[in-house]
Amino acid sequence: MKYLKEQWKLRTTIILVVSILVSILLITLDQTSWADQINLQGYAHGEGDGKAKNGLGLLRYILPFVKEIVLIGVPMILTLLVAKLIGKFTK
Repeated sequence: MKYLKEQWKLRTTIILVVSILVSILLITLDQTSWADQINLQGYAHGEGDGKAKNGLGLLRYILPFVKEIVLIGVPMILTLLVAKLIGKFTK
C-alpha cells in the first residue's frame, strides 16, 4: 500500500495522458477511408448452412481477446515504458 501512495499524481497523469493519446489515435483511425470501407462492407450474419467456413467460427472466440489486448495491453505497455524512461532521467 505504501508503494501505491508514492508519486500517485505523476503515475495517474501518465496513465491519463497515454489513454488520451491512444483514444486520439483511434478516433483519427475511425476517420480514415480505410475504416469507411470496412463499415460499408458490413458483416454477413446468419448466412449459409450454419457451418463455419474457413475457421471463421474460431475467430468468434479469439477476437475478444485481441480486443482486450489492444485496448488494455497497449496503453499499459506504453505507460510502463514512459514511467521507466522518466525514472531513468530523474535519477
